[in-house]
Amino acid sequence: MAAKNEPYRPQIDAVLHRINLIVEQDWSFESPDVFNRQVSVNELARLSAMSVRNLHIVFKAYTGEHLHQYINRLRLERAVGMLQSGYYTNERIAGYIGFANVTAFYNAFKKYFGVTPARAKRGTLAFGATPAVLMHAFNLAYSIREIHEKPLLFLSHIGDYKFTNTSAFETTTWDALYEYANCHNLLPEEEEYWGICYDDTGITQPDKCRFYACMTVNTPVESRLKSRIKSMILPRQLYAVFCHKGSYTLLDTFYDAILKNLPQEYLLGEGFILERYLNSPAVAPEEELLTEVWLPIVTR
Repeated sequence: MAAKNEPYRPQIDAVLHRINLIVEQDWSFESPDVFNRQVSVNELARLSAMSVRNLHIVFKAYTGEHLHQYINRLRLERAVGMLQSGYYTNERIAGYIGFANVTAFYNAFKKYFGVTPARAKRGTLAFGATPAVLMHAFNLAYSIREIHEKPLLFLSHIGDYKFTNTSAFETTTWDALYEYANCHNLLPEEEEYWGICYDDTGITQPDKCRFYACMTVNTPVESRLKSRIKSMILPRQLYAVFCHKGSYTLLDTFYDAILKNLPQEYLLGEGFILERYLNSPAVAPEEELLTEVWLPIVTR
């Protein structure tokens, strides 16, 4: 965001979080009018305590996209992931992401990506290749765990996931979250540091990837509109948990390996994909870094 718009960043973060929650939701059982009302500029302007005009201006300055271009891109990129999973029909996807019918979805998809949903299902929309690493170089052991509910503080980031793996990013996010929690008596008995990765780097352009740096707290709290540090509840979900040891730069390839090694009795669910950081680059050498990857799963 341009410097003159920085005072509005917490408000834009609130809007982006609301959009993320809406896009992640299953809209199959609601009319398209309900989805459209939820993402209307009047509703988002009310949330941000800005005028409609100012929201349009500041949102574009921060994200580089017009508000509804941004929303449309997110739900169409979500559609690509659903197509490539092979579990969903076009009709199911159209309803899930809030389109009125499959024709409207088909036309919007082809206009944005330049290919039909069927073509995207067969191929890939990758923006960059992941270096080839032998799968047997990774430990693919997993455990099945469930999160019931977990209150979090978070700071949101839009940009290349590579930056989230740096010590500079750690200082401005997780260190800031710890300081905030300490000052507001929110520290749990043992804090946990998590990342929420919203986007697939094979679908979303690297500079548009969404990431939340999160820290557990001892009790749920309400987000403050004018604070960049927001709060949320991680919902109940079953996960397959894998542990990666080594450089964060290999995480993309690790994801490729573990997604091919999901337990046979489960399918990849639609919940958050999580990373839990068991140590830090500030105290551990790169080859000793431990990162748990939590894949949401549902029973076949």
